Amino acid sequence: LFDSSLDHCSELTLYNGKVVLKGIISCARTCLAHGVPVGLGTDTACTYVTQYDFWRELQYFHLFTGVSRSFALYTATKRNAEIAGIGAETGSIEEGKCADLLVTEGNPLEDLTVLRQPYLVAARGKVIMNPRIPKIEVCETRLDQGLKKLETMKEITL
Repeated sequence: LFDSSLDHCSELTLYNGKVVLKGIISCARTCLAHGVPVGLGTDTACTYVTQYDFWRELQYFHLFTGVSRSFALYTATKRNAEIAGIGAETGSIEEGKCADLLVTEGNPLEDLTVLRQPYLVAARGKVIMNPRIPKIEVCETRLDQGLKKLETMKEITL
C-alpha cells in the first residue's frame, strides 16, 4: 500500500499485493468465524518486514479482523505456542513454564503500539532492561506511514 514512488513497484505488483492482502484478511476472518485456530507471524524475507516489528502483526490482526487487543495478544502468545506444539513450555505465565516476558511502559490492552519499544524483556532466564534494537529508519518511516493509512481504511480496494 506504499506510494509506488517509495518502493518502485509496478501497477501489476501493487495490484497483486492488494489481492494477497485481501486474501490473508479474508482467510483470517473466515477461520476465526469457524473456530479454526489462527497464528500470527511475520514474513521477514519480504521487503520492509523486519524481525523487530512483530507488534505490527498484532495491530494489523486487530484492525482487519476486528478482534480485541486482548485476543490479538493471546493469539501471538498462548495460541502460537499451542500451534507450534510448545504450549506446555511457554506462551502463558503459569507455574512450570518459561518466564518469557515483555514489559512495556503502557498498557497493550489499550494500545498495541506500546509493544514497539519494550521496557524490559525476560527470556530464557536472562533479563534485558531497556533493550535498544537497531532499526532501519527508512523502514520504520514507511511502515508507520502505511500503518496510518491502514488504520483509516475499512476495506482494501483493488
